[in-house]
Amino acid sequence: MGRLSGHAVGGVCPFAVNDGVPIFLDASLKRFEFLYPAAGNDRSVVKLNLDELERYIKSAGWVDVAKLKGGV
Repeated sequence: MGRLSGHAVGGVCPFAVNDGVPIFLDASLKRFEFLYPAAGNDRSVVKLNLDELERYIKSAGWVDVAKLKGGV
């Protein structure tokens, strides 16, 4: 289990993350009408639109992880 997130390493579950761990949403998600984030294990998902996802996980904001900064 990941000590910081509270979930198994390798999973990407935005729910029930330990207090103090900010959750950012990647801008590439905006191309989808619906998202199916993991819900804690490899057999559980939930169908959400972007507004619902952002609201339910108490997002720390949007980031563009693919965008290079400083010409690197």
